Amino acid sequence: MATGIDRAVVNRGKRWRTIGTLRADPGSAVLPFGWGPAIVLVLVAFVDRIEFSLVAAVLPQLQAEWGFGDTVAGSLPSASAIAAGVLAIPAAYFADRHDRGRIVTWVVVLWSLATLGSALAPTFLIFYLVRVGLAAAEAVDNPASASLLADFYPPATRSTAFGWWRTSAYLGGAGIVLGGVLADWLGWRGAFMIMTIPGLLVAVLVSRLREPERGFADKLAARADPSVRPCAPSGPLAAQIRRLLPIRTLWFTGAALTVMSLSIGGLTFWLPSLLQRRYGLSESAAATAGGGMTLVGIVAGTCVAAMITRRAVIGTSLARWRVLLGGSGILAGSVFMSIALAMDSTAMFVVFLTVFAFFSAFALPTLTACVADVVSARDRGLGFGMLQIAATVGGAVGPLLVGVVSEAAASLTVGMIPLLPLLAVGGVLALLATGLWNTIRSASWSRQHGKSNRSMSATMSP
Repeated sequence: MATGIDRAVVNRGKRWRTIGTLRADPGSAVLPFGWGPAIVLVLVAFVDRIEFSLVAAVLPQLQAEWGFGDTVAGSLPSASAIAAGVLAIPAAYFADRHDRGRIVTWVVVLWSLATLGSALAPTFLIFYLVRVGLAAAEAVDNPASASLLADFYPPATRSTAFGWWRTSAYLGGAGIVLGGVLADWLGWRGAFMIMTIPGLLVAVLVSRLREPERGFADKLAARADPSVRPCAPSGPLAAQIRRLLPIRTLWFTGAALTVMSLSIGGLTFWLPSLLQRRYGLSESAAATAGGGMTLVGIVAGTCVAAMITRRAVIGTSLARWRVLLGGSGILAGSVFMSIALAMDSTAMFVVFLTVFAFFSAFALPTLTACVADVVSARDRGLGFGMLQIAATVGGAVGPLLVGVVSEAAASLTVGMIPLLPLLAVGGVLALLATGLWNTIRSASWSRQHGKSNRSMSATMSP
């Protein structure tokens, strides 16, 4: 592999943008830029989710102050997710054409200021509108961050980088724990005000992130000459969409994440309230238990899935193996969530819901990393933008669905029940992305007609 790399191209940017500098010996093709960029982008997602989850932690205080019911409460994250989905494609368009580090920097600054606005809101209507606007700003950083990670990390380390990034995005548990403690100490306004500080600090870190050449990590992995010209420009949006349409993996993965996000979003938003209403825990104890079980389960599940999907198993591609594991994890998680909701004991409920979080987390590094595997570097912003739409659609419906059913049945436990079959559907959709169903159907046809089973006709799209 050639080592005479034009570092002025790969590490373009101002002198203060030192995070993500190309290492002196890039030939390893494993960590050409080190773990620094991943740490920064993980912090962005982590602070984002902590702030977003504060609403779930302080929801009882908000309802006590402004007197709104469960349906209105459930519509808050739903309206926020819709706003985020509307901006996903424009955000992806800019991510494929402009400096992604600067996009993320300005987004973090804006949602930090919106967090302060939440703390100062004089009425519920203003609070509601600020939260919707904040979610819209948060959505802009997702395609840019995902595209950056795919260019900083080749396939060998990509699942680990994406695993921690997606884990941070789902680690609302930390926000629930922190929000419950801060709300007990300072009230809900104080909790939001405190969260303005880490957001601004993270914005400073992101401003130091360099912009890598698009597709550079893939060139290293393919042992191509990294000094050749960068990948072709993205071109018109319509041309990008035409290139993405045939990629079946992208669409089935997006569908799986839609229903998975619906279920997990509905559960995590209402979990502290469920622990208070059904099991009689105090506000701080409910926030700690609810946040703690998701933290432990999701972190452990992500670590395991990232570790065992660094290489493909025999007889399958890396992308297919990742989706297979992710879909199986979602299916296993739906079983343990069903068991958890049937438990009358608080301790057993916590145990089984932690196991649910563990298996469901398999989908976080796998389904995200496989998109980078099958989408070209010039279109990854749009690919991840479409994935973001799928996730936000689920996030929009889940909390509202639980709130409506809970209010109609006068039981938050009953409100959770519709989430169970949806989780199972998400697992099946993920498995369909692997072509597994076509393989089984082809094998069945061959046996019935006495013919040899040829190689499967439907494979993962390149």
